[in-house]
Amino acid sequence: MTSHTHRSKIPQLVFSLQTLALFLLGSCSRIDHKQSALDPKGLVAQNQYDIFMLSVWITIFLFCAVGGCLLFVLWKYRAKSKEEAMEIPEQMHGSSKIETTLIIASAVILVILAVPTLQGVVLMNRVPDPNDQATLEKLKLDKSQIEDAITVNVTGKRFFWVFEYPQYGIVTANELVFPASKAVRVNLRTEDVIHSFWLPKLAGKMDLMPGQENFLWFIADEQKIRSGIDKDGNPYEVDAKTAMPSVFDGKMRQTIFAKQAFTDEFEAVGGLFYGQCAEYCGNSHAYMSFRALAQTDEDFEKWVLKFRNAQNPNLQPTAYSAENTYEEGTVVTYTDEQLGENNRREFRALKATAKGQTPVTKPDVWEKVHSDDYEKGKILFGTQGCAQCHAINKTGIGAKGPNLTLFGLRTSLAAGWMRNDEDSLDKWLRNSNEIKFGNLMWNGEGIDDRHPLRQLQDDDEKVSQLVTYLLGLK
Repeated sequence: MTSHTHRSKIPQLVFSLQTLALFLLGSCSRIDHKQSALDPKGLVAQNQYDIFMLSVWITIFLFCAVGGCLLFVLWKYRAKSKEEAMEIPEQMHGSSKIETTLIIASAVILVILAVPTLQGVVLMNRVPDPNDQATLEKLKLDKSQIEDAITVNVTGKRFFWVFEYPQYGIVTANELVFPASKAVRVNLRTEDVIHSFWLPKLAGKMDLMPGQENFLWFIADEQKIRSGIDKDGNPYEVDAKTAMPSVFDGKMRQTIFAKQAFTDEFEAVGGLFYGQCAEYCGNSHAYMSFRALAQTDEDFEKWVLKFRNAQNPNLQPTAYSAENTYEEGTVVTYTDEQLGENNRREFRALKATAKGQTPVTKPDVWEKVHSDDYEKGKILFGTQGCAQCHAINKTGIGAKGPNLTLFGLRTSLAAGWMRNDEDSLDKWLRNSNEIKFGNLMWNGEGIDDRHPLRQLQDDDEKVSQLVTYLLGLK
């Protein structure tokens, strides 16, 4: 009976050992995932990682010390016979020396952990003084990296992010573009409920509280951005242009789409960082993501210039006037009956024009800037109620929905939840609620089954035209 019972436990023991082995092997997997705080790529994130690892090693030491003492006591003072087990041990208070030593040791450990933690809190909440040379040398920063820092005002809304660059007078959404060589000051606020801005590889986490403004900052480590580990686990290093493809001309988008499926666990390029709202804020909290895109100084300046031009009302095409002459390359708007009554489209002058040479009377002098589907999609954007919530080619800080200026350059859709391509945008326009339950584009005030937006589900032509227009915003 005893032998049979012993044999029946062997398979259970083997299974338990196999499970333990799989668990240990799983814990040895790569740590450089999309949103891994264990793969810091910036100064602030590296400081937080170092403090975390210090606490881990202290915890391991305490576990081994306390566990070792416990095992020693259990072994040394175990009852070795039935008679010994029946004896009542000598009753005593304990050892004052041991208790005092443990209290002092605990205090020392707390100090060891508290000092770098407080230093980290100060570092996270204050950009270094550019004139404090000692601090800059300690942090291995150049004065220019701090003096030329950029500021981004981040506003959390359900369920997307607004990024305003007050130095440049531009506003975008859901994708934070920044120069890798400069510090970035981030002012955090919310227009509705509590959100939490979490950019683990660069900046850590900070809450956005109603009625108050919080702050964090970060600066990327360009050397770490340029290096990494490929899918086979081999280290590599690339040049800055390869690690940080330019955003202003769509190369970042093209590179990511070519190298990476949207569900891949690792970044397609070193300059791509993933962020997330880390505080429950409603139905679609889990889908409130964003991306941070690192750029070289030159490419960042080109991106800013392109955005400033796009959102400058003085640079928008004006209506054609027969009393004016136009230089080659000038863009004007002119009525096109093919688009419907009183609808205008953009025309570009192929060469210098004389007075009265309209796009109708002199078609060889003018060319259409965009396709018919683009222009029809633009008209639909206004007539379907989209323009009531989304701003295009203007700042639109208070808009209900994300700013869509240069939307066709973005890598993601639905606040980082989908790849920004034709298929995803088609699905989003047809029924965004199936993708992002509770989003205000589908469930906002005044939107019901009679709203034009909800009528798009079975209208292939209109959806196609809207997709063409939105992805053509470059």
